[in-house]
Amino acid sequence: MTRQAFRWREASLPDLVSVSEIQLVVHEAFPEDDHVLADRLELSPEGCFMLEVGGVAQGYVLSHPWLRRAPPSLNAVLGEIPETADTWYIHDLALLPETRGSGAGGNVVPLLADIARSEGYHSMSLVSVNGSRGFWERQGFSVRMDERLASKLASYGEDAFYRERLLA
Repeated sequence: MTRQAFRWREASLPDLVSVSEIQLVVHEAFPEDDHVLADRLELSPEGCFMLEVGGVAQGYVLSHPWLRRAPPSLNAVLGEIPETADTWYIHDLALLPETRGSGAGGNVVPLLADIARSEGYHSMSLVSVNGSRGFWERQGFSVRMDERLASKLASYGEDAFYRERLLA
């Protein structure tokens, strides 16, 4: 793919087909069901974006308020945001291989941080997978693992780490 300008735009339920197709490529070892992805899009639309390159979907990010140090289980419907939510959780940032290295991922993280701050959150959290350690470290996320989290994240693969970033 030749270098073209990328743009992040708000995602909505009609984007579910593209989100599903992209996650099957990016997360082929642990894909989530469409109803789980739809749940995320509906729960917190302000935290969901599609990446387009030349008008074609090339990635997405799904994020929402959640509980620190308690990442949702893989492939689980949440149904609602907990009243005691205390972090902005990045459920998934997925870019098709040909889009990686374009700067698009690093471009959307500050947008999510701004949303989190505007909603009153003082941290962001996520589970990093698929060898994304370096990317998340460059975005200011640090590993915050313990035995309980390691056990919970076993289904994500051996390179899964819970990470947090404090927001100023």
